[in-house]
Amino acid sequence: MPGYHLIEERMLKPNNPDGIEPHPNRKGFLDYLRELRQDDFPFQRGYKLAVVGLEDVLLAAGNHLPEVEDYIHRVLSSRANELNSMNTNVQVIFQDKLQKSDDFWIEAGLQKHLSLRRIFGNPSRHKGPNGTEFFFAGYNLT
Repeated sequence: MPGYHLIEERMLKPNNPDGIEPHPNRKGFLDYLRELRQDDFPFQRGYKLAVVGLEDVLLAAGNHLPEVEDYIHRVLSSRANELNSMNTNVQVIFQDKLQKSDDFWIEAGLQKHLSLRRIFGNPSRHKGPNGTEFFFAGYNLT
């Protein structure tokens, strides 16, 4: 189903021999945002994309984290219709462990709790092959 698959790096092949197959096209998160901001939609139907580095962007935001999270959410959701028409998912790869209870977050070193709820809303937990796990958020991010 089209949407964001939020996946820990350790759940992917080759890190996990029985893991989820990573998409062949890999792009940094800031590059992905830049491409989404272009006038012409940059991706073709069926394009398989893995995006990395969101943790680094959020950590670098420092005291401006809420504004950066809101900006990311706006850019991503502004292209929801075009992303849906790709008829594929975008993998967002995280180095750190994804956690969900009343919030959805990553622990990004030094006990730094980075909530992802402002960006992705309330994604649902899914089981992949052989006990792997990922979270799903539709492109509308609601």
